[in-house]
Amino acid sequence: MAGKAGYSGLRGALHTIVAVMLAWSFEAFDFMLFPMLAVPIMAELGFEKVGFGALISFGLLGTMFGGVVSGMLADRVGRRLVLFLSLLVYGLGTLIIAYAWGFEAMVAGRFIVGFGLGAEWSTGMTLISEVVEPRLRGRAVGIAQSGWPLGVLLAIFVVTYFYPVIGWRGCFLIALLPVLLVVYIGLKVPESGVWRSSRGSGLTLVEILRGRLARRTLLALAMNVFAMFSYWMFWSWVPTYLYEVRGLSVVKSAEWLISAQVGAFLGYLVYGFLQDMVGRRAVWSVFTATEAATILLYVWLPLSPPEAVAVGGLLGFFTGYWSGFGALLSELFPTRVRSTALGFVFNVGRAINFVSPIVVAYLSQVYGWSAALALAAVAAFAASMMIWAFPETKGRELTQIE
Repeated sequence: MAGKAGYSGLRGALHTIVAVMLAWSFEAFDFMLFPMLAVPIMAELGFEKVGFGALISFGLLGTMFGGVVSGMLADRVGRRLVLFLSLLVYGLGTLIIAYAWGFEAMVAGRFIVGFGLGAEWSTGMTLISEVVEPRLRGRAVGIAQSGWPLGVLLAIFVVTYFYPVIGWRGCFLIALLPVLLVVYIGLKVPESGVWRSSRGSGLTLVEILRGRLARRTLLALAMNVFAMFSYWMFWSWVPTYLYEVRGLSVVKSAEWLISAQVGAFLGYLVYGFLQDMVGRRAVWSVFTATEAATILLYVWLPLSPPEAVAVGGLLGFFTGYWSGFGALLSELFPTRVRSTALGFVFNVGRAINFVSPIVVAYLSQVYGWSAALALAAVAAFAASMMIWAFPETKGRELTQIE
């Protein structure tokens, strides 16, 4: 039975959170699986590093188109249907990758996977925000967001234990498992009652980019770009940094990554609870600023390998600020354009960030790793300040946003 103001009951909300968390886990799984298997993929298919980098870029391009198109579609035809379709699209792209024998097929597979993954985040976060009561929205988003580090840990596990037996193609066949979620979604996940009361008109992208909504959209996009710059500038090059600067072996690097992902899992959950208790702005500002300070300490202090692994857990913990984005964006935009706004802001920001690993690579060659990675801290500090351009939205009724 639907609850107050169109929110779903406890059972429907729980099914929605679980479905989105699992889908988000497999997005992280796929994201990490591809670079972790770069060497055997390039060796078998004859790709150079530039070509493989282009495949990653095509995936990011796909997330941008998927996020924008699916956002508009979800405002038009419903959240659950688009979430359902996003998993089928993701499955098709993954299947193409698993059986790809050339560059063109791999490009198509990466783009289609990206399209499906971009659609999943914006639609899933919108649906959670609309089926969960306002007082619990932040922690619900945090629980769903915690699927990311779980997916990364799964990728590490599969590559470590399954790749030697089944090869890289077999690993991508394992990545097809989330397609089974379509059955779960079809049977258990409710449609948003909030959306039913205020459907989009089909011109939602135009609406968020003009008039009074344009300022919210562009400010949110700018903050997302800085937050993502910080994340990808640092985390894209961590394995190389650990080897070249910290002198960590392959085993110690794996320990560092595991420590960071366990820290991230806890950080996502803690952040979710805190933003419901304290508020959206203060918790975001503290987590991003602390992440920035921890990055600076990490790249400038002479830490021993065990100390470096321990600090990796802290670095992961304070990336918990990503649990804030789904709730905050949902509480800034009216229902008729909400999914469009989430898809546009999050995935356009992600696509813009294809330049961040390149910037760090260049700066590391000119100024060294410490200076290059310190730029990630600057971006995080900028994001921590930009949150104050928004009103506090904790506990906001979504049906009252205009």
